[in-house]
Amino acid sequence: MKFLNKALAQEIVNRTMKIINRNINVMNDKGVIIGSGDKSRIDSIHEGAVKVIENQSGFEIESLEVEKLHGVMAGINLPINFNNQVVGVIGITGSPEEIRSYGELVKMAAEMILQQAVLLDEMQWDQRLKEELISQLLHESDNLNAHYFERVKRIGIDLAIPRIAIILTVDDHSKVFKTIRDRLEKEDLYVMQQDHLVILKNVSMKDSRWNSAKVMNEMEHWAGYLEKNQGVRCKISIGNYHPTLRGISESFHDAVMTSVVGARLDPLKTIYFFEDYKIPVFLAKANKLGMGEELTDYYHQLKQFDKKGELVDTLMAFIEENGDTNAITSKLFIHRNTVRYRLDRIMELTGKDPRKVKDLLELYLSIIKNQIT
Repeated sequence: MKFLNKALAQEIVNRTMKIINRNINVMNDKGVIIGSGDKSRIDSIHEGAVKVIENQSGFEIESLEVEKLHGVMAGINLPINFNNQVVGVIGITGSPEEIRSYGELVKMAAEMILQQAVLLDEMQWDQRLKEELISQLLHESDNLNAHYFERVKRIGIDLAIPRIAIILTVDDHSKVFKTIRDRLEKEDLYVMQQDHLVILKNVSMKDSRWNSAKVMNEMEHWAGYLEKNQGVRCKISIGNYHPTLRGISESFHDAVMTSVVGARLDPLKTIYFFEDYKIPVFLAKANKLGMGEELTDYYHQLKQFDKKGELVDTLMAFIEENGDTNAITSKLFIHRNTVRYRLDRIMELTGKDPRKVKDLLELYLSIIKNQIT
């Protein structure tokens, strides 16, 4: 692993020069200056640094010795150690007598900056690996091999924990990412995708059922907090729980389809729960497989003679109010005789009587199919 590059070397220079008012040079393990307060010295060989690397110890250069060495000035040069190796050299320009007391302080600061950078890089690499493994779990659950499970174990993911997929969609990911990440529990997983954040939320189980009410309450809290405190409107789609490892992928696809049909059926809602959209999701999946064509298009049969949409509105009210005539008349502000007339008209135009369960189901499916396509 190449620990020191020009960007990190210059960061070390900039930060250590704030400690002492002296020029600082950072050399790589070949003795080449890769960071300096004097930009004209970048990419030149520093013979003092070469000696430090050869001897694995510090090297001081007095004013009288400057002419004997190439590319150097008076100063102190000390090894930068990492994992018991000399990975570079840090040099302080000036009279050794004046700057000797600063040497170990600057060396320690450089090594701490390097350690922090390496640790951050490892953490970022681990996070990238974790996101890659989660993406495979979502999209390639049927093709996971032994190597996949070895990497999952190394990164510390427990796949035995029950989880459901949640999709959070928002215009500005960066604005909400930290807020959501800070609210995740230890066993929750997440991955950023092109236009949304996917969260694999751990769920509590009781008698083979998961606590959906708890998740719904938490999502409502998230959505409310984002809108109130950050002025962000989001859409949250919650998949269903499925047992087995493949169930994560199934839950993810539930959430995706729920997001699509929810946005079309209820565009003003913030949270879409799969359980509330089972039939529309089923129809959307059937349409993707080319099976939706088998449903008779009763919707357009009605619309052909229902320019104002009164028949479709009455039919939907009939469904939503479970056939309660009083509730329908209150909802639509019409007389009960008008309800009866419109239901008869629907039967006349489609051959299906809404007052019969089987016929009503076919009419309902036709309307939902039209709304989600």
